[in-house]
Amino acid sequence: MKFITPKELKVLIDSKTDFMLIDTREPEKYETCHISGAVSMPQLQLPSMLNKIDPKKKIIIYCIYGMKSEQVYIYLKDKLKIKDLSILEGGIYQYAMEIDPDMPV
Repeated sequence: MKFITPKELKVLIDSKTDFMLIDTREPEKYETCHISGAVSMPQLQLPSMLNKIDPKKKIIIYCIYGMKSEQVYIYLKDKLKIKDLSILEGGIYQYAMEIDPDMPV
């Protein structure tokens, strides 16, 4: 599995690098707060949303703490054969702690 730190993600966001950021949490959690640019693809709805993911693109996934993202990582690797797939280390919680302390996680 490949991981990306919150600081590395922030650099990608600030540099406007072309990548897809997927929030795998429940929709209500996404509505409460999410990382700028993220799209909501809840883990349980992911099978019906695979057509929205470009496997040739850099993909970064996150959940609350990073544990559920590992399941999604395995699923996406198996279904789409994504070459550049990463998990946000520590999830949105760690991102909030290091990058955006005002985020209401």
